[in-house]
Amino acid sequence: MKRWTVWAAAVCVWIAAAGAPVRAQEPAQTPLRLDLPAAVSMAMERNHEVLRARERIRQLEGRITEVKSQAYPRLGLEAAYRRSYDESFLDLFDGFIPPEEVDFYSLKGTLDQILFSWGRVSTAIEIARVAREQARWQQEAVERDVKLRVHEAFYDLLLARRLVEVAEETLAQKKRHLDVARKRFQAGVVNEFEVVRARVAVANARPPVIQARNRVRQAVAKLNNLLARPQDAPLEPQGELDQPPLPVRDLSAVIERAWERRPELQALVQARDLAQKNLTLARAEDKPTVGLRAEYGFATQEWDRLDFRREQWSVGVQMTWPFFDSGKTRGKIAQARSQLRDVQIALDQSRQGIALEAKVALDAVEEAEKIIEAAGHNIEQARRALELAEASYRYGVGTTLDVTDAELGLTAARTDHARALRDYLVARARVLAVMNDL
Repeated sequence: MKRWTVWAAAVCVWIAAAGAPVRAQEPAQTPLRLDLPAAVSMAMERNHEVLRARERIRQLEGRITEVKSQAYPRLGLEAAYRRSYDESFLDLFDGFIPPEEVDFYSLKGTLDQILFSWGRVSTAIEIARVAREQARWQQEAVERDVKLRVHEAFYDLLLARRLVEVAEETLAQKKRHLDVARKRFQAGVVNEFEVVRARVAVANARPPVIQARNRVRQAVAKLNNLLARPQDAPLEPQGELDQPPLPVRDLSAVIERAWERRPELQALVQARDLAQKNLTLARAEDKPTVGLRAEYGFATQEWDRLDFRREQWSVGVQMTWPFFDSGKTRGKIAQARSQLRDVQIALDQSRQGIALEAKVALDAVEEAEKIIEAAGHNIEQARRALELAEASYRYGVGTTLDVTDAELGLTAARTDHARALRDYLVARARVLAVMNDL
């Protein structure tokens, strides 16, 4: 009896295990390893702003096709049915002829062709083409802006990772100092106050580590957003904060090259041409238009007799001339002239803005270079100061406060150096972006 009970329990356990859903272990998502060129390339393929700019060009290509259709013949088919009843027949012959309901059927094809429009159609086609070219320059400007933001986000991520290393090394230093304080306290060299102070220093070093790691997550989310990836998708940047040389450092050379290559300026030049075309189109608003219209079809009062023996056709040339429009054309001309002047002002303003942008970027490069040099020397001095402070403390000559001050000085120097490298790389990228060489 006991044996059967054991077997029944075993079978029940087996059935329950077999019926329970097996939860597959989710594999850890492999981080995407990207260097800066790969990140820029991915942004050019997936960034939403870049994709929208490309769709804008496709829309304008469709607009060109639409406008060009005005210069080609238009064919149509018209079918109509009309039923009429006229009671005026009751007044004829004292109602001797009663009115009847009359049916009328017609079927015809039509052809319309503009022969002369005083340049309106050709100008409209040119406007659409210029708008497409302007959109292409605007697309390049969008791509330039996205590239610059990818550079900045990538450098921010490298800086955030470097600051995590600095914070973790600072925490490790304070833990080593705590160990030394405990040993000295156990040996009776120092009092308990030194141990408590070292513990407080360790506790104070933990929040910067947490903050630095959080900045890494934020930097990853920012870069993922530019790459059109989920914000929490793992990302592993490949690269280090370094100091590559800047190819062009002369302000006048940077400005001259920027004026030649900046897509925003080229887009404004296209906008100026577009405004000139709009002015030409506005001036033709009150000019005559000549067109050809041809019709061929059939008409009858009985549906079953709608055949070729009852054909109708007509061919004619018609002219439309709105010689008086109560000032509508004059108003459009005034708007077009103002738009042309506005584009020219915007072009001059953009050139001045680019010159200022170039100067600010070059000044930022020079500032970052000086900070990098000063911080580099300061790191060596701070490390030496920390070594002397720790040695003095171990031999009972120095105090905990000396070691803490030296640690803070080294942390500040390393942080300033990392930030200066990041600032230099961002300023360098902005100089290249000013010249559209990024």
